[in-house]
Formats: sequence, C-alpha cells, structure tokens
Amino acid sequence: MKPPTILSLLLAIIIISCNQSPQKPNINDSGWTEQKLKIRSAQHMDTTLWDTDLFNQDLTTYIKHKEIFQSFPLNKSPFPVATYDYAVGSIPFSITVDSTVFKGIHIGEYANFESDDLNIKLTLLIQADGKFIDENTLVESRNYPYLTAQGTFNFTNNHYDWIFTSNPDGCSTLLLNMKRFGETIIIYPQDDLSFYYDQIEDSVNLYDNKEEYQSKLISIIKRLPAKHSL
Repeated sequence: MKPPTILSLLLAIIIISCNQSPQKPNINDSGWTEQKLKIRSAQHMDTTLWDTDLFNQDLTTYIKHKEIFQSFPLNKSPFPVATYDYAVGSIPFSITVDSTVFKGIHIGEYANFESDDLNIKLTLLIQADGKFIDENTLVESRNYPYLTAQGTFNFTNNHYDWIFTSNPDGCSTLLLNMKRFGETIIIYPQDDLSFYYDQIEDSVNLYDNKEEYQSKLISIIKRLPAKHSL
C-alpha cells in the first residue's frame, strides 16, 4: 500500500448522548420520548405558537446575507417554528502532528444560554496544507430538539460538503459528499477526486478533558495505515 496521493482529511465524528428536557436543554436529563417528539412536531404547525419575532429576524437576516446562506449544501431560507429555548454553537481549534497543522471545529449544544461549556456532538478536523483554502460552518437550532449543522471544506482542486444531525435519542448522522458516517472517520481524498476512509471506534466521551482527546487524535493520525490507490 502507498500513502494518499493528495492531502489527508481527518473527520472525527464524536457521538454523545443528547441530554435535554422538553422545556429547555438539560445535559443531565434526556426526557424526550416518541410521544413528546410528536407533540413538538405538531406545535410547529400551530400558528398561535410561532415565535414571530424570531421569524421576522430570520427573514431580515436572510435577505441581508442570502448569498452566504445559499453557499452551504442546504440553503438556509427562513421558516417559522414554535417558541423554544436551545443554545448551540461551534468552537474552532487546531492541533499539530509533527510539522503538519490540522484545523478543526467542535459542534454541540449548551445547557443554557449562560453556559460556556459546549456539550460536543461532532468534531471535524482537516489537514491544512497548501491545497486547503478555508472552511465554512453553520450550526442551526431551529430544528430543536434536533441539533443540525452543515459546512464546506474548500481546496484548490476540490471541495467537500457535509451535513450533520444529532437526535434526542443519541443517534447522530453525518453525510459527507453523499457518504453516510458515524463515530470517528478518517477521509483520504485522492487525485481523481474520489476518497477512501477508515472508521475508528473512539469517542470524546472516553476522555477527561479535550487535551487528552486531542492527544489521542494525534496518535491516531500517526498510526493510521496508508490507504492504497486504485
């Protein structure tokens, strides 16, 4: 086997149980049942429960930044939702393996709007060399209690679209260029614009802090077997 012919892309998808109550997110109490999810879905159809201020805000923001929203894999056009209380976000970070820099983001939910502790649902890392241009990320709370996010990785010769969703039952899914993933994934882009991948059984849940987890990622990168070419 021989190493990838172009830069290696590492995608670490970390699935953590979604812990939140029907009234507001609470990482210590799940509380969501199939019946409660059906009720929540019905609330979105009830116009008397719509958050009209939020909807009007989304309309204004979309008109102002339409080109940005349309640049993502899924266009984020406005839609009304029932009132909710759910804080989500992303945190950028980077790690260095020998002389190679990997840039990435953590995506997740907060216990409340005052919290600074992100309950991580997804970690994305990308090897940043001369062919990497940038990445764009959009984390969305409008599908509460489902966490949704999407983004792009842009290179000089190719780009990768991804869409992620985390469900209240703890099931998470990532679609990358129409490939479905879960857990920890290593993506190897090829010169012919295809990609190979490895799946690794690992989770951020297993570590006491982010530093230990990042050290684990570095060790994974160093020991991964080279992917063969067609």
